[in-house]
Amino acid sequence: MADVKTDHQVQEMTVFLDIFRRADKNDDGFISWEEFVSYFADGVMGKEELQNLFHEIDSHNTNTIDTVELCTYFSHHLNKEFEDMFGFMEKMNEKMSSAMHGTAQTYKDAERKEKFMMRFFLKEIRNQVLALQFQFDAALETLDAQAREERQDIHPVVAEDLKKSPASTIVPGHIARRAKRQLSSMSSGLEENGSLLNVQIDRLASLLDRVNFDGFRDEEIVTGSDDTILLVQREFLVMEDKLDDFVAQLRAYVDTTQGFRGCLNLSVREIKPNHSYIIYELWVSEEKYLHNCDSPSTKQLVSVTAELLKKPETVHSMIIPKSWWKRTF
Repeated sequence: MADVKTDHQVQEMTVFLDIFRRADKNDDGFISWEEFVSYFADGVMGKEELQNLFHEIDSHNTNTIDTVELCTYFSHHLNKEFEDMFGFMEKMNEKMSSAMHGTAQTYKDAERKEKFMMRFFLKEIRNQVLALQFQFDAALETLDAQAREERQDIHPVVAEDLKKSPASTIVPGHIARRAKRQLSSMSSGLEENGSLLNVQIDRLASLLDRVNFDGFRDEEIVTGSDDTILLVQREFLVMEDKLDDFVAQLRAYVDTTQGFRGCLNLSVREIKPNHSYIIYELWVSEEKYLHNCDSPSTKQLVSVTAELLKKPETVHSMIIPKSWWKRTF
């Protein structure tokens, strides 16, 4: 076991703390077994393994875990290498926020050549970050494959196993990284375990799943475009023998669009019986969404996947109050 970190050491790493706050999906301060599985199921660990881990962390035997318990437990296993990486991420976030704020302050009044330089540097920084992400994805896919190979007798638990109705198959998870990991896992193990893509679906999809009728609620009157956001649903019905090709194109689209200015959230859901994929996108405005439609990544997805689909892509969109986003997330 790694050296135990002090409370002070852990509290210094906001990035590390936020990981476990996100496991509490309904923000009630406690993590249920269902929330635990929806957050930690990785397509490798079995149900019994996760149950044992859950009860080990639940030191008070309450059948729930608070975020402090969860963070404390994982901090005991945080070795020097991972501690250094989380510390680096903390510093990088601070530097990036400072740089973005400074750019926003100076860009408007800068000369045209200076604006070009700023955009160029930001794009190159983004490319470097994406290159690191690809390395991590490759390493994680390898480790996942090794873990599955070591214990082929274990059936990986997925959050859908705990759901009581088909309507509850959408499970929240990490917004960006897990959307990418879903597609990575899918491309490497589609035939072996088609449910890997559904292990974690991010918070936007959970919004649609968790909207339960509890009586009419009075909403503030929407007075302008600043009070609304755009929800877009894109559905693709894929030919069975073209799944791998389609997933590769979808991965590239997710990589680019999740960092596109104006995209609040993006998630992917697979409907296994008919080999269809649904992308949920949340945009700050219709203008930003239309701008993305003209981007190379979107044009590439549309043009290349046209011959991979059983029928043309369908797109639906609707304007929703911004307060829905704030209240749910």
